[in-house]
Amino acid sequence: MIGVLVVCALVALGAAVVLGRGIRPADARARAERLFTRADLPAAFQPGVSARR
Repeated sequence: MIGVLVVCALVALGAAVVLGRGIRPADARARAERLFTRADLPAAFQPGVSARR
């Protein structure tokens, strides 16, 4: 019974390491691409749709 728990823990640790290594490069790419934000809009920008209801 203890052996099964140890094996499960090792498999979970291995999966966490593999996923963690895959997430790190994805985060680096996301930072490098820099998303479009409101700060990138010109000061005189007016949205085409009114927020009033």
